[in-house]
Amino acid sequence: MTDVTIVALPMLAFAVTAGLIPVVGWLARRWGVTAEALANGGNGSRVPLLGGVAIVAGFLFALAAARELTVWSVAGAVVLLAVGVADDVWVLQPYQKLACQVAVSAGVIWLTGAPRFSPWPMLDAAMAIFWLVATTNAFNLIDGIDGLAGGVAIAAALSIGAAAYLHQAPALAVMALALAGAAGGFLIYNFHPATVFMGDSGALPTGFLLGMLAMRTGELAIQSKLAWYAFPFLVMAMPLLDTAIVSVTRLATGRPISRRGLDHSHHRLLALGLTIEATAVLCWMVTAVTGGCAVALSLLPHSYVLTALPLVAAAVAIIGLFMMDLTFEANAPGDVYRRLGGFARLILSLGYRRRLAEAALDAAWLTSAYLGAYLLRRNFEISGREVSLLLPSIPWVLAAGYAAFSCTGVYRGIWRYTELVDIVRFANGAVLAGLILVALSVAGRVSASPSIVILFVMLLFNFLAVSRLSFRLLRTALGRLGKTTQRVLIVGAGSTAAIAAQRLGESAGGGRLVGFVDDDGFKLGKLVLGRPVLGAVGDLERVYAAIPFDRILVCEEALGEGHLRLISEVADRYNLDVRRLLLKFDEVTAGLEGPGAALPNGKGLNGRSQSIG
Repeated sequence: MTDVTIVALPMLAFAVTAGLIPVVGWLARRWGVTAEALANGGNGSRVPLLGGVAIVAGFLFALAAARELTVWSVAGAVVLLAVGVADDVWVLQPYQKLACQVAVSAGVIWLTGAPRFSPWPMLDAAMAIFWLVATTNAFNLIDGIDGLAGGVAIAAALSIGAAAYLHQAPALAVMALALAGAAGGFLIYNFHPATVFMGDSGALPTGFLLGMLAMRTGELAIQSKLAWYAFPFLVMAMPLLDTAIVSVTRLATGRPISRRGLDHSHHRLLALGLTIEATAVLCWMVTAVTGGCAVALSLLPHSYVLTALPLVAAAVAIIGLFMMDLTFEANAPGDVYRRLGGFARLILSLGYRRRLAEAALDAAWLTSAYLGAYLLRRNFEISGREVSLLLPSIPWVLAAGYAAFSCTGVYRGIWRYTELVDIVRFANGAVLAGLILVALSVAGRVSASPSIVILFVMLLFNFLAVSRLSFRLLRTALGRLGKTTQRVLIVGAGSTAAIAAQRLGESAGGGRLVGFVDDDGFKLGKLVLGRPVLGAVGDLERVYAAIPFDRILVCEEALGEGHLRLISEVADRYNLDVRRLLLKFDEVTAGLEGPGAALPNGKGLNGRSQSIG
């Protein structure tokens, strides 16, 4: 297979699919096979389904042109296409679709043979069938907004194609690239606002093909068995992670897993204020990054995979934990725990009270910090034999880390409320873990020179800090990506203003901060949380002329009546929204009588927002 053919085939698949979409759309409208666009941010109009017919046709046509058609690809794609069409037209029961998926997956594994995961062929076959059914359904579940599934399919297929090409498996590369081309031909019609939907007719065969190709391409990673196992999971990380998030959070909140809901990852991102386009592109980027990691791991020697894989797994886990944490925006986990029982209570107890997920994540950080210290010390020249000699020390490293973290209060923090002041605890935990490692080295339990211990402490501290601050960082990043037309100017540049600015940065849709005004001349031109102090209160009109804004947020409690009157006049002149934020300590009565009454120590915190002008 020449390089020209590898480039031409996805283009052919793209052209065939793109050419068939209008025809398929016309037929779907004529037969009434449509769905409402309202759920995708549209205006309630009907959008034709059956886009998957064009995807499968473009994919198979390109393979036929390259003489790379196989029995399993035709049978799997066509049968699941038929199942998907039947579901789009008549709506099948979930058990009917599942039975068809199991039958197709079993038939394909019988034709091609199962990968050798274990010494038992029957177990290998069962695991392969489970994998194919899981990827088929996971991909189907992410097809919830315009452009999402099509873009994820392109990113995943390109990752598979790149790995297959680099491992000199042209047949797999051609199939993956043909699927990417077909998905691209569909995506130009499906990006928001969509004029055609993929439907189950596209999601089922596409998810199946991606799962099969990822599994077979993973077998090419002969340098490391770990990379062999990790490759398909990383390629399909986005749909699989979404399925895991939905399943765990529904179990934790007492809801049935099988019931439809607006709690998938894309729905959570939309709820944070992201647009449909931004949500789709963000999911594409996640798939591209995890797919790139999969390709890299498949090429690395086993010793490097051992160090890198825990880092990659931990990064993916952080995304999943962050998305799960959004479930408890409205209802605190403690409230849900008191209200529910059984399995839901067990999940909440292990996840939130016992910090099981956090402890599992720390195992990855400790392992990577220990092995990474050796890699850095030896300038990334380390053999598989040397790494194998280090592996028996890992349990001792984990014990040292957990003991240090428990003693220094690392597990007492709540990730969504982590501040820079918590960095001290992480530093103490990392240093104490290093000291325990020194003691273990003296006792002969581990082998760690002083330079290794220093590197271990440095790496571990950074891993702890980044992971614990990740929720805040992700909040801020997503908040800035969120859709908002409000540009906010804050009056005041003190502590209250800093709190308001931080909240704006973390809240999608809460407004985009343009800067501050403050009468303190020493603050002029300085930065507060990355935004400049643009002038004094009397400079409002000049500031507005230079940087237009839509809202004024007054965060200076000592502002006089003259300044308040000036702000109101400017707001009236330019039709601006004005709000005032006050953070105030009030004395309360000891008898708990009346509004705002009484804590036993006589102190209370009152924060309120009010309009002025």
